[in-house]
Amino acid sequence: MKMLLTSAFVLGLSFFSFAEPNDETLMEVTSVRTNHEKVIITFKEPMEKVFISILDSEGDLIVKKKYKTKEAVSVPYNLSDLPEGNYQVKIETEDEIAVYDIKTVERKKVEYPLLAYGKLKDRNTVNLLVVGLEKPGVQVDVYNHLNQKISSEYIDQPEGFSKDYKFIGARANDVYFHLKDAQGRSKYVHPTKIK
Repeated sequence: MKMLLTSAFVLGLSFFSFAEPNDETLMEVTSVRTNHEKVIITFKEPMEKVFISILDSEGDLIVKKKYKTKEAVSVPYNLSDLPEGNYQVKIETEDEIAVYDIKTVERKKVEYPLLAYGKLKDRNTVNLLVVGLEKPGVQVDVYNHLNQKISSEYIDQPEGFSKDYKFIGARANDVYFHLKDAQGRSKYVHPTKIK
């Protein structure tokens, strides 16, 4: 019985070794996708010898690299040093060429608001907290209930700061702050009670 199974196994291996080679085209075994300025080229199966070229919109060569893979892989390219626009990815083997048209788009930087909070510590004291600064430096202007500037200072701290402001002859809940950071973001802060 063992001999019969071994013979069947060997016969099965022989059958698969004489099977026809993969008839899939290069376009079927590769894919190209973009995410803003990133390009990812995927080989869905091993590739013996393949060249990847990136061409600009005029057809001029930007980069060309040779790859040999033993398994399915994804090859990333970062095109952030190039202007956004239309490009081509050319994949070449000895027998075939596949060309993909791609378009890169510059990722827009997200502008976050200035994060600042004012809490009443007591009747005459406000704690001002500023967090998440990308560049050090905040102009702090303090105004009274008549919208008159009563104090001004520049605080040059990286990332953020916390500072208590004491008001003599005025109640802390009658003042407000206008802040402007080194990036040009600004915010008005009205103190709230600490719960």
